[in-house]
Amino acid sequence: RFLDNRLFATCSDDTTIALWDLRKLNTKVCTLHGHTSWVKNIEYDTNTRLLVTSGFDGNVIIWDTNRCTEDGCPHKKFFHTRFLMRMRLTPDCSKMLISTSSGYLLILHDLDLNKSLEVGSYPILRARRTTSSSDVTSSGSSSGSSSGLSGPRAVGSPCHQNDSGPLPEKHMSRSSQREGGSPRNSLEVLTPEVPGERDRGNCITSLQLHPKGWATLLRCSSNTDDQE
Repeated sequence: RFLDNRLFATCSDDTTIALWDLRKLNTKVCTLHGHTSWVKNIEYDTNTRLLVTSGFDGNVIIWDTNRCTEDGCPHKKFFHTRFLMRMRLTPDCSKMLISTSSGYLLILHDLDLNKSLEVGSYPILRARRTTSSSDVTSSGSSSGSSSGLSGPRAVGSPCHQNDSGPLPEKHMSRSSQREGGSPRNSLEVLTPEVPGERDRGNCITSLQLHPKGWATLLRCSSNTDDQE
């Protein structure tokens, strides 16, 4: 992922992230250590110059590229969830979306990357099940406007909470929502389903965002994970 017109970052299955300069590609600017498993996604907030990475260790880590040295960048663990697959920021960096191998889509609303999310320190919106793609892509205001993932919305019935879920530790049962809107970094959980495939595989293997903030998911549709 390019950070500007010359600096870019790569992530690797060797658990590291590397920064590179187009003007000198024979050596890395620096190597970032912090993940403990394959690193699979890189996002970047151009306003704060914070690099955001996620890996199969379940961690989302924030790196401060404003203070990089040859030894790396200051970093902190921002969020953790079980079975993390992919992580994306919306184009305006107001939301973070995370897909999991257990079929959940997590949405952090009104994102504040400067606030590290310790377990139990963030508000939990109710876990919801959605049965069609339109429920996800049109989850806007109560007026019915199709404005992408513009705010938390009740969709369907609560999902089951068991050991296969992505919910951070055991705090999913707590629910909190500020009157008139959600607090910073409030967590919403969706369980997207394809009609007629309730008992099929759930792993969401790919997550991409439309410039308007709509989420496009690629998920397994067989228990043997051989169809998507």
